[in-house]
Amino acid sequence: MKITDPSNLEKKLLDYLKTIGLYFNYLLASALIIVALFAIGLFGYDIYLLFIGQTTVEKGILTTLGSLLILWAAIELIDEEIKHLRGGHSALAAFVALAIATLIRKILIVSLSPEKAKEILMYGLLVLCLSIAYWLISLTGKSTKIKMN
Repeated sequence: MKITDPSNLEKKLLDYLKTIGLYFNYLLASALIIVALFAIGLFGYDIYLLFIGQTTVEKGILTTLGSLLILWAAIELIDEEIKHLRGGHSALAAFVALAIATLIRKILIVSLSPEKAKEILMYGLLVLCLSIAYWLISLTGKSTKIKMN
């Protein structure tokens, strides 16, 4: 028996899977909004700790910058998810950028302790590896765009 056209069952299954995928994308977008709100809260808390003198100025500024970095990454992910919901491709590069931003924030905080040089070196190596992955992903995206034009 030779089947050339997808059966009615296959069409229904594909439509169902597309609908479920869309709901999961909406769930992801909602979770990203919550993450961005928490990042704003973390930024505010870092500012609060800086002004009440709970932390040193150096550490307060570095943690505040790290919080802004996380907020920026969350905003980038939200933008990429909006593009995806409008029919674009899923952006792996944005998730790699978030991982890089998170590690840079960790490096900023850990760098205040001189005895943690090994830990900083390991985080730096992770940032280097993720940066290479980010570069390769963006390079692949550029070559695909060139071929399409």
